[in-house]
Amino acid sequence: MSPAGREPRDVISGAPAGLQDALTYPFFQSVFDRKSRRMGLGMEMPGTLAYSSPYEPVPLTELEEALLLVAGTGLTGLNLGDIDPSMGADAMVQWTARTWPSSCSNHGTELFFTNDQGTYFLDMWNLMPEDGEVSTLQGKPVEAQVEWILNLVRGAKKQLSPERAQMPTGLPGLFVFNHWNANKPGTTLFLPVSNMTLEYINLLFIYFSPEYRFTLVDETNGYAPCGLQRWIDSGRLDPARQMGIVEIEQRVLSMQVVEQAFICQNINLGLQAMGLGGWTYTGYIARYALGGMDVPGLGFRFEEAKRGPSVPVGRDGVFEAFVPPYHDDMGAAVDAFLERKWSQYESDKPKAYLEPDKVTSQIARPDQDTIQIVKDYCQYVHDTYGRFPAFLDPMYQRLTCQAQHVDPDFYAQYYPPGALTDQHHSHFERWHPEMADDDGRPPQRSSQAPGPGANGGGAPVPPGAL
Repeated sequence: MSPAGREPRDVISGAPAGLQDALTYPFFQSVFDRKSRRMGLGMEMPGTLAYSSPYEPVPLTELEEALLLVAGTGLTGLNLGDIDPSMGADAMVQWTARTWPSSCSNHGTELFFTNDQGTYFLDMWNLMPEDGEVSTLQGKPVEAQVEWILNLVRGAKKQLSPERAQMPTGLPGLFVFNHWNANKPGTTLFLPVSNMTLEYINLLFIYFSPEYRFTLVDETNGYAPCGLQRWIDSGRLDPARQMGIVEIEQRVLSMQVVEQAFICQNINLGLQAMGLGGWTYTGYIARYALGGMDVPGLGFRFEEAKRGPSVPVGRDGVFEAFVPPYHDDMGAAVDAFLERKWSQYESDKPKAYLEPDKVTSQIARPDQDTIQIVKDYCQYVHDTYGRFPAFLDPMYQRLTCQAQHVDPDFYAQYYPPGALTDQHHSHFERWHPEMADDDGRPPQRSSQAPGPGANGGGAPVPPGAL
């Protein structure tokens, strides 16, 4: 039955009533309701909390998945760029805005995801707001917002495989406490991956600029300058302003890993508003998840390094770092970065200002000496370590977020009231009434249905139509 005070309503023709519930769910309530809810339909847990779900694993519908994708990393319009153009605005890489903040608007983190229908990449970097809108959804009626969300995801989603991604199912690629429920039938697995080279090279242009003049040194080589001695001798760099490779790469890491955290937290808040289960975890070892070991994972290319194991450099033709083999050398990689960044400043790319040319014409591009310093440093790192960055993976994966329909019986069996919210208890009645029984519960497994497999299998119910 419908929770008190929540009458069924279809404000959007053909859309489930739960959509309006989610869109009007209070933000702070989502924050207070956020919990990891790991037991999904069709799953089995061993041990003290032993449980075998009697329900059919039900995948997310297109609408449910699209809402989470847009919450995680949706385009929200244009970056306001409210910085004086003479005071650091040249650090901006993009003029678009996402649902999460990014250092210098780099947006170096993108989402890969997998479900029962396949494995996908959400290609957001080159998308632009319609007609240069500062805000993509502000002022639009709900019907138009939902249509925009669906079209955004449909336009950005690229299928990489028609199969669920083959991820690790046991040790050593997956922590033991995630063996029973990670990447199971009916789930959607979101894996944000960060292009560390985008943030790194952009940061170098700040530290090597005429205003900063930092000298980067190699801690593993007696703190010698990283191919920069001639720039010190000429006075262009200040030897007293030292920073080590490890230190600058720690800065890059901290700026990029928080992007993954922002994306996963946004998805988690969406889960609460929609009455879905799921959680964020670090159980996958990145080399396995990206495809560098005994499972295909996300199918990334790995390249050998002079020190340590091979490193993931990209998914060919989909998401590539600014490194060889995608570029002849690091000088060419820096040129490609500059082309990508400064192409965003051209007049055909929208900006939020009323008079964009008046602002962007005052933003100075780097001089040739600064460009060469960046190239010399990057080439030194690649020549010395056989990789770039020296101590970070060029393509970095750390956090994973999983979404699923929650099994209410498990929480009723082991927890007091409050473990699930009204949103969870009413989810099937509000979102999937055609599947719910008379009490609003999910569809039961048939007696002939096989148990859940590790990476697909079972008999998931196809996504419902909107």
